[in-house]
Amino acid sequence: MFLIEKMELYPFSPNEKVLADYLMREKYAIRKKSTADIAEAVFASKSALVRFAKKMDFTGWVDFKEAFLEELAYLDQHQKGIDANLPFEAKDDVGTILARLASLKKEAIDDTLSLNKQETLSACIKILSQAETTHIFAVSNNLLNAQEFALQMSRIQKDVRIHQLQGEVMFNAYLAKKNSCAIIISYSGETPRLIQIMKVLKRQAIPIILLTSVGDSTSTPLASHILRLATREKLYSKIGTFSTDTSITFLLECLYAGVFAQNYDKNLALRKHASKFIEFERSSSSTILKEE
Repeated sequence: MFLIEKMELYPFSPNEKVLADYLMREKYAIRKKSTADIAEAVFASKSALVRFAKKMDFTGWVDFKEAFLEELAYLDQHQKGIDANLPFEAKDDVGTILARLASLKKEAIDDTLSLNKQETLSACIKILSQAETTHIFAVSNNLLNAQEFALQMSRIQKDVRIHQLQGEVMFNAYLAKKNSCAIIISYSGETPRLIQIMKVLKRQAIPIILLTSVGDSTSTPLASHILRLATREKLYSKIGTFSTDTSITFLLECLYAGVFAQNYDKNLALRKHASKFIEFERSSSSTILKEE
Protein backbone atom coordinates (compact mmCIF):
# COMPACT_ATOMS: atom_id res chain seq x y z
CA MET A 1 0.00 0.00 0.00
CA PHE A 2 1.26 3.47 -0.87
CA LEU A 3 1.95 5.79 2.04
CA ILE A 4 -0.60 8.28 0.71
CA GLU A 5 -3.27 5.55 0.62
CA LYS A 6 -2.36 4.59 4.18
CA MET A 7 -2.77 8.21 5.30
CA GLU A 8 -6.23 8.34 3.73
CA LEU A 9 -7.40 5.13 5.42
CA TYR A 10 -5.77 5.40 8.87
CA PRO A 11 -8.16 6.22 11.78
CA PHE A 12 -6.39 9.38 12.88
CA SER A 13 -7.51 11.53 15.79
CA PRO A 14 -9.07 14.90 14.79
CA ASN A 15 -5.77 16.72 15.41
CA GLU A 16 -3.79 14.13 13.43
CA LYS A 17 -6.32 14.40 10.60
CA VAL A 18 -5.55 18.13 10.43
CA LEU A 19 -1.87 17.27 9.92
CA ALA A 20 -2.65 14.62 7.28
CA ASP A 21 -4.87 17.07 5.37
CA TYR A 22 -2.16 19.73 5.59
CA LEU A 23 0.45 17.37 4.11
CA MET A 24 -1.84 16.36 1.26
CA ARG A 25 -2.63 20.00 0.53
CA GLU A 26 0.91 21.38 0.77
CA LYS A 27 2.69 18.37 -0.80
CA TYR A 28 6.10 19.44 -2.16
CA ALA A 29 5.95 22.72 -0.23
CA ILE A 30 6.85 20.91 3.00
CA ARG A 31 10.32 20.17 1.58
CA LYS A 32 11.58 23.59 2.73
CA LYS A 33 9.57 23.67 5.96
CA SER A 34 11.16 22.69 9.26
CA THR A 35 9.47 20.50 11.83
CA ALA A 36 8.74 23.61 13.87
CA ASP A 37 7.18 25.36 10.83
CA ILE A 38 4.82 22.47 10.15
CA ALA A 39 3.93 22.03 13.82
CA GLU A 40 3.05 25.72 14.06
CA ALA A 41 0.96 25.57 10.87
CA VAL A 42 -1.24 22.76 12.24
CA PHE A 43 -1.27 24.01 15.86
CA ALA A 44 0.58 20.95 17.12
CA SER A 45 3.81 20.18 18.94
CA LYS A 46 6.92 18.76 17.30
CA SER A 47 6.46 15.60 19.36
CA ALA A 48 2.98 15.21 17.83
CA LEU A 49 4.60 15.10 14.39
CA VAL A 50 6.95 12.36 15.59
CA ARG A 51 4.00 10.35 16.94
CA PHE A 52 2.22 10.79 13.60
CA ALA A 53 5.30 9.45 11.77
CA LYS A 54 5.52 6.45 14.08
CA LYS A 55 1.88 5.59 13.39
CA MET A 56 2.92 5.44 9.73
CA ASP A 57 5.66 2.96 10.79
CA PHE A 58 8.61 5.37 10.58
CA THR A 59 11.22 5.90 13.27
CA GLY A 60 10.84 9.67 13.17
CA TRP A 61 9.52 12.71 11.32
CA VAL A 62 12.55 13.18 9.06
CA ASP A 63 12.29 9.62 7.71
CA PHE A 64 8.56 10.03 7.14
CA LYS A 65 8.99 13.37 5.37
CA GLU A 66 11.63 11.96 3.03
CA ALA A 67 9.49 8.93 2.15
CA PHE A 68 6.41 11.12 1.61
CA LEU A 69 8.24 13.42 -0.82
CA GLU A 70 9.81 10.49 -2.68
CA GLU A 71 6.40 8.88 -3.12
CA LEU A 72 4.88 12.11 -4.44
CA ALA A 73 7.66 12.38 -7.02
CA TYR A 74 7.24 8.77 -8.08
CA LEU A 75 3.45 9.04 -8.49
CA ASP A 76 3.76 12.26 -10.49
CA GLN A 77 6.29 10.63 -12.82
CA HIS A 78 4.06 7.57 -13.15
CA GLN A 79 1.12 9.66 -14.38
CA LYS A 80 3.19 11.12 -17.24
CA GLY A 81 4.34 7.81 -18.74
CA ILE A 82 2.82 5.00 -20.76
CA ASP A 83 -0.15 3.26 -19.13
CA ALA A 84 1.44 -0.01 -17.94
CA ASN A 85 -1.95 -1.73 -17.74
CA LEU A 86 -3.13 -0.79 -21.24
CA PRO A 87 0.01 0.29 -23.12
CA PHE A 88 -1.70 0.03 -26.50
CA GLU A 89 -5.23 0.10 -27.93
CA ALA A 90 -7.20 -2.08 -30.34
CA LYS A 91 -6.81 0.49 -33.14
CA ASP A 92 -3.00 0.62 -32.88
CA ASP A 93 -0.91 -0.90 -35.65
CA VAL A 94 2.09 -3.11 -35.04
CA GLY A 95 4.57 -0.23 -35.30
CA THR A 96 2.72 1.76 -32.64
CA ILE A 97 2.50 -1.26 -30.34
CA LEU A 98 6.23 -1.91 -30.65
CA ALA A 99 7.11 1.71 -29.96
CA ARG A 100 4.85 1.93 -26.92
CA LEU A 101 6.13 -1.32 -25.44
CA ALA A 102 9.72 -0.16 -25.94
CA SER A 103 8.93 3.11 -24.14
CA LEU A 104 7.17 1.28 -21.32
CA LYS A 105 10.14 -1.02 -20.73
CA LYS A 106 12.58 1.91 -20.73
CA GLU A 107 10.38 3.69 -18.21
CA ALA A 108 10.27 0.56 -16.04
CA ILE A 109 14.06 0.39 -15.94
CA ASP A 110 14.34 4.11 -15.14
CA ASP A 111 11.73 3.67 -12.39
CA THR A 112 13.63 0.75 -10.92
CA LEU A 113 16.87 2.71 -10.88
CA SER A 114 15.25 5.68 -9.16
CA LEU A 115 13.52 3.53 -6.53
CA ASN A 116 16.57 1.64 -5.28
CA LYS A 117 19.52 3.09 -3.42
CA GLN A 118 23.04 1.96 -4.24
CA GLU A 119 23.65 1.15 -0.57
CA THR A 120 20.76 -1.32 -0.51
CA LEU A 121 21.87 -3.02 -3.71
CA SER A 122 25.43 -3.26 -2.39
CA ALA A 123 24.20 -4.87 0.83
CA CYS A 124 22.17 -7.42 -1.17
CA ILE A 125 25.15 -8.19 -3.42
CA LYS A 126 27.31 -8.80 -0.34
CA ILE A 127 24.76 -11.26 1.05
CA LEU A 128 24.53 -13.14 -2.26
CA SER A 129 28.31 -13.23 -2.64
CA GLN A 130 28.85 -14.71 0.80
CA ALA A 131 25.96 -17.18 0.75
CA GLU A 132 26.68 -20.82 0.00
CA THR A 133 23.20 -21.21 -1.48
CA THR A 134 20.57 -18.71 -2.63
CA HIS A 135 16.94 -19.86 -2.41
CA ILE A 136 14.34 -18.16 -4.59
CA PHE A 137 10.64 -18.26 -3.72
CA ALA A 138 7.98 -16.81 -6.01
CA VAL A 139 4.75 -17.75 -7.74
CA SER A 140 3.42 -17.82 -11.29
CA ASN A 141 5.50 -16.10 -14.00
CA ASN A 142 7.86 -14.60 -11.41
CA LEU A 143 9.39 -18.07 -11.20
CA LEU A 144 10.18 -17.79 -14.91
CA ASN A 145 11.83 -14.40 -14.37
CA ALA A 146 14.13 -16.02 -11.81
CA GLN A 147 15.32 -18.85 -14.06
CA GLU A 148 17.74 -16.75 -16.14
CA PHE A 149 19.24 -15.33 -12.95
CA ALA A 150 19.78 -18.84 -11.58
CA LEU A 151 21.38 -19.93 -14.85
CA GLN A 152 23.79 -16.96 -14.98
CA MET A 153 24.75 -17.43 -11.32
CA SER A 154 25.44 -21.13 -11.92
CA ARG A 155 27.93 -20.17 -14.64
CA ILE A 156 30.09 -18.51 -11.98
CA GLN A 157 29.67 -21.44 -9.58
CA LYS A 158 27.00 -19.86 -7.37
CA ASP A 159 24.32 -22.27 -6.18
CA VAL A 160 20.83 -20.85 -6.76
CA ARG A 161 17.75 -22.98 -6.15
CA ILE A 162 14.28 -22.05 -7.39
CA HIS A 163 11.51 -23.59 -5.29
CA GLN A 164 8.16 -24.12 -6.97
CA LEU A 165 6.62 -27.42 -5.84
CA GLN A 166 3.67 -26.22 -3.75
CA GLY A 167 3.79 -29.13 -1.32
CA GLU A 168 7.52 -28.73 -0.68
CA VAL A 169 8.32 -25.02 -0.50
CA MET A 170 7.63 -24.77 3.24
CA PHE A 171 9.98 -27.69 3.87
CA ASN A 172 12.58 -26.03 1.62
CA ALA A 173 12.33 -22.83 3.66
CA TYR A 174 12.54 -24.67 6.98
CA LEU A 175 15.53 -26.75 5.88
CA ALA A 176 17.52 -23.80 4.47
CA LYS A 177 21.02 -23.85 5.96
CA LYS A 178 22.35 -21.02 8.11
CA ASN A 179 24.93 -19.93 5.51
CA SER A 180 22.29 -19.48 2.82
CA CYS A 181 20.07 -16.55 1.85
CA ALA A 182 16.69 -16.11 0.17
CA ILE A 183 15.16 -13.96 -2.54
CA ILE A 184 11.41 -13.47 -2.38
CA ILE A 185 9.66 -12.01 -5.45
CA SER A 186 6.18 -10.69 -4.68
CA TYR A 187 4.71 -7.71 -6.52
CA SER A 188 1.83 -7.23 -4.08
CA GLY A 189 3.74 -8.32 -1.00
CA GLU A 190 0.56 -10.01 0.17
CA THR A 191 0.76 -13.55 -1.25
CA PRO A 192 -0.15 -15.76 1.75
CA ARG A 193 2.20 -18.64 0.90
CA LEU A 194 5.18 -16.32 0.44
CA ILE A 195 4.43 -14.56 3.72
CA GLN A 196 4.42 -17.93 5.47
CA ILE A 197 7.76 -18.79 3.84
CA MET A 198 9.27 -15.46 4.94
CA LYS A 199 8.18 -16.08 8.54
CA VAL A 200 9.85 -19.49 8.49
CA LEU A 201 13.03 -18.06 6.96
CA LYS A 202 13.16 -15.22 9.48
CA ARG A 203 12.73 -17.70 12.32
CA GLN A 204 15.69 -19.60 10.86
CA ALA A 205 17.74 -16.35 10.74
CA ILE A 206 18.11 -16.59 6.94
CA PRO A 207 18.75 -13.17 5.30
CA ILE A 208 15.80 -12.26 3.08
CA ILE A 209 15.97 -10.01 0.00
CA LEU A 210 12.45 -8.96 -0.98
CA LEU A 211 11.60 -7.70 -4.48
CA THR A 212 8.24 -5.94 -4.19
CA SER A 213 6.20 -2.90 -5.15
CA VAL A 214 6.38 0.56 -3.58
CA GLY A 215 4.67 0.99 -0.23
CA ASP A 216 4.09 -1.07 2.90
CA SER A 217 2.74 -4.61 2.90
CA THR A 218 2.59 -7.61 5.19
CA SER A 219 5.88 -8.80 3.66
CA THR A 220 8.03 -5.70 4.12
CA PRO A 221 8.67 -5.97 7.90
CA LEU A 222 9.84 -9.56 7.40
CA ALA A 223 12.61 -8.70 4.91
CA SER A 224 16.27 -8.02 5.68
CA HIS A 225 16.53 -5.79 2.60
CA ILE A 226 13.87 -4.49 0.22
CA LEU A 227 14.37 -3.82 -3.49
CA ARG A 228 11.51 -1.88 -5.04
CA LEU A 229 9.89 -2.80 -8.33
CA ALA A 230 8.40 -0.32 -10.79
CA THR A 231 4.87 0.02 -9.43
CA ARG A 232 2.68 0.82 -12.40
CA GLU A 233 0.43 -2.20 -12.84
CA LYS A 234 -2.84 -3.18 -11.23
CA LEU A 235 -3.20 -6.72 -9.95
CA TYR A 236 -5.60 -7.98 -12.61
CA SER A 237 -6.84 -5.30 -15.05
CA LYS A 238 -4.00 -5.35 -17.57
CA ILE A 239 -2.89 -6.77 -20.90
CA GLY A 240 0.31 -8.27 -19.52
CA THR A 241 3.06 -7.87 -16.92
CA PHE A 242 5.37 -5.95 -19.25
CA SER A 243 6.52 -3.36 -16.72
CA THR A 244 6.81 -5.66 -13.71
CA ASP A 245 8.67 -8.38 -15.61
CA THR A 246 11.14 -5.82 -16.94
CA SER A 247 11.71 -4.42 -13.46
CA ILE A 248 12.24 -7.87 -11.90
CA THR A 249 14.58 -8.99 -14.66
CA PHE A 250 16.60 -5.77 -14.45
CA LEU A 251 17.01 -6.01 -10.67
CA LEU A 252 18.11 -9.64 -10.89
CA GLU A 253 20.58 -8.72 -13.63
CA CYS A 254 21.97 -5.95 -11.40
CA LEU A 255 22.41 -8.44 -8.57
CA TYR A 256 24.14 -10.95 -10.84
CA ALA A 257 26.43 -8.26 -12.26
CA GLY A 258 27.30 -7.11 -8.75
CA VAL A 259 28.18 -10.63 -7.63
CA PHE A 260 30.19 -11.15 -10.82
CA ALA A 261 32.16 -7.97 -10.17
CA GLN A 262 33.22 -9.17 -6.71
CA ASN A 263 35.66 -11.55 -8.45
CA TYR A 264 35.66 -10.01 -11.91
CA ASP A 265 38.83 -11.50 -13.44
CA LYS A 266 38.24 -14.96 -12.01
CA ASN A 267 34.59 -15.07 -13.13
CA LEU A 268 35.34 -13.72 -16.60
CA ALA A 269 38.09 -16.30 -17.13
CA LEU A 270 35.80 -19.05 -15.87
CA ARG A 271 32.99 -18.10 -18.23
CA LYS A 272 35.30 -17.78 -21.22
CA HIS A 273 37.12 -21.06 -20.64
CA ALA A 274 33.96 -23.03 -19.85
CA SER A 275 32.11 -21.70 -22.91
CA LYS A 276 35.07 -22.29 -25.19
CA PHE A 277 35.43 -25.88 -23.97
CA ILE A 278 31.72 -26.79 -23.96
CA GLU A 279 30.45 -24.74 -26.91
CA PHE A 280 33.41 -25.29 -29.26
CA GLU A 281 31.10 -26.15 -32.16
CA ARG A 282 29.51 -22.70 -32.23
CA SER A 283 30.67 -20.46 -35.08
CA SER A 284 29.58 -17.44 -37.07
CA SER A 285 30.56 -15.62 -40.24
CA SER A 286 29.56 -12.28 -38.62
CA THR A 287 32.52 -10.08 -37.72
CA ILE A 288 30.57 -8.91 -34.66
CA LEU A 289 29.96 -12.42 -33.32
CA LYS A 290 33.27 -13.94 -34.36
CA GLU A 291 35.75 -14.64 -31.55
CA GLU A 292 39.36 -13.55 -31.89
